[in-house]
Amino acid sequence: MLLRSLSQINFRNLQTPRLEFGPGITAIVGKNAAGKSNVLDAIYLACTGDLPGGKIVESVRIGETEGFVSSKVERDDGIATIEVGLAPGRKVLRMDGQTVRSTDIARVAAAVLITPEDADLIHGSPSGRRAYLDNLLSKISLRYALLNREYSRVLEQRNAALKANYQDLTLPIWTEKFLELGKEIEHLRTRAMRRIRDIAEASYRDIASDSKVLEVALESEHQPSLAERLGSSQQEERARGVTVVGPHRDELVLTLNGHSVQAYGSRGEARTTALALRVAEYQLLSEKHSEAPILLLDDFTAELDANRRGYLLDLAANTPQAIISGTETPPQYDALYHIAGGSLSGTQ
Repeated sequence: MLLRSLSQINFRNLQTPRLEFGPGITAIVGKNAAGKSNVLDAIYLACTGDLPGGKIVESVRIGETEGFVSSKVERDDGIATIEVGLAPGRKVLRMDGQTVRSTDIARVAAAVLITPEDADLIHGSPSGRRAYLDNLLSKISLRYALLNREYSRVLEQRNAALKANYQDLTLPIWTEKFLELGKEIEHLRTRAMRRIRDIAEASYRDIASDSKVLEVALESEHQPSLAERLGSSQQEERARGVTVVGPHRDELVLTLNGHSVQAYGSRGEARTTALALRVAEYQLLSEKHSEAPILLLDDFTAELDANRRGYLLDLAANTPQAIISGTETPPQYDALYHIAGGSLSGTQ
């Protein structure tokens, strides 16, 4: 899978309207705040339909009301044109001229973005880790994406019934549907976790310069059934008026030598753990599409020692296409762009 071109209008500080890309490593080099991360964010958005962090309005250049990004992605079976229109509170996706959802784009294109901020995935809130899992599973399974969307709707209705009155006559109906969807989501998550666990734990051993052992699990894997948990939470539900158990509250548990990375891990350990999870994402998407996704490495030197930096560069060298940014030129590249003030120049 190769990104052949990126076009943009009014995306943050970017000034260059169109960029061409080829296979191998493309390096984007510039000072801090030059716009390197914006290029990679624009590529990720244009290849997946998803906005990597921040709000839509924050991705449109200051003083403008609308923005646009577009990509041409080449697969073994053809080329797809993906277009994303941005306006305050609104995102419009089109693929080959047809209006689509991000789940439609996920069938034909994929990209993995690795950034220094990935450490926040570990040290941040449980909702961020759930979002990582939900986003990944939605990209590899349309069934999961549809289930998760319906689960969110049913959860909202069940919470509304709880807030109105615990004896609301619709509550049993929403509870039955909640359990049905929740059980299937937990089943699909558990199946996917076997593969994520194997890849992430092995990757951590390869990346880290220490002998610590990473373990990855879902909190619900070691708990009673969803129906039992729901039954035990009735008193708390009455008091709070919300559903307090279920997939929307499940936690991705990460430990090093049995100790929580979230609570006790250093910034470096958190970054390495997050990198291991991104490698799992990369491998699962490769298996899904039967070809490697586009690899995006933002600021490849940041917060990484020589060992971890070397792992990232080896990963980039062994994928069909990697686009990497940094304040210094990487030791190996096939094309080089320099960026300053959002404008890019160089060779392709």
